[in-house]
Amino acid sequence: RDLVRSRGLGDVYKRQIIGAPEAKTLVHAKELGLDFVEFDLNPTEFFGRPLDEVVKNQDEIKKAIEETGVEVGAVGRWASHILDENGDVIEAEWSEVKKAIDFGAALGAKHYLCSVAYVPQLSYYKNITAAIKVLNRIVSYAKENGMKCGIVNCMMGGNYIRTPEQWKLVLDEVPGLGIKYDPSHSFVHGGDKGAYLKEGMEWGDKFVYCHVKGVIQYGDSHEPSEWKNRELMVRHPELKDELMGDFAADRRYYDNPPAGIDSINWRAFFAVLYQHDYDGYLAIEPHSMTWQGEKGEKGVKYTIKYIRDLML
Repeated sequence: RDLVRSRGLGDVYKRQIIGAPEAKTLVHAKELGLDFVEFDLNPTEFFGRPLDEVVKNQDEIKKAIEETGVEVGAVGRWASHILDENGDVIEAEWSEVKKAIDFGAALGAKHYLCSVAYVPQLSYYKNITAAIKVLNRIVSYAKENGMKCGIVNCMMGGNYIRTPEQWKLVLDEVPGLGIKYDPSHSFVHGGDKGAYLKEGMEWGDKFVYCHVKGVIQYGDSHEPSEWKNRELMVRHPELKDELMGDFAADRRYYDNPPAGIDSINWRAFFAVLYQHDYDGYLAIEPHSMTWQGEKGEKGVKYTIKYIRDLML
């Protein structure tokens, strides 16, 4: 993933990519000419690995940092179901969040990317107030470890603090919390043109970290129904074949090709970042079911070149 750091008239740019929390990810980043990596430490039911296993790689990753010169820019935890049906903190998940932050701090990461899942048993008001409380706790712990926090704008795992509707209620109540912004996610609620330019121009001063991920989408987003189907599939494995057919049908109208050969106007989005003197990371996120293997590697290299050309 790419990073922009503004320094007056002379800008310094660093590029970054997301990968598995292993030493080989840093080696691969070095081969691509990138400066940083991001490690996402999600719950196991959302494509993650047990954190106790991940932490065992810490010394090996530190050695790779020294040998490659590639740093860890951020760690994140998507799909964090940290509140119970009463709005109280689930201590087991809070322990996992702290492990993720400790792991990132030990590797020198500057950012922790967080999420809070919606609790269906609570009203919207009670969800927001409970989220504000736990997010203050997360931001405080991250700050103690020298890290800034950004709330992700992805809906995976029930995260809902992802649009201006929630940002205007939450951000002022959680000092130190910014937005981890991915323009492709604005296509969920913004249709096939997305809402990223409006959101960027109005909220870009709150962006502390950005993802670079392409998107093509025909019509309205099918992502909300996809996540509901996935949750059904987890609860009812016997429905897997039928639900996978729905996934395949939905994917005919959506994909995440490499940034630069997609629907997002990256030149305009960069203009928004420059307008707000953005000084955070820009992280490339390979995230497509059709861009895999050699094709996927070519796509990453294309995006690196494309994004570099947008840097002044």
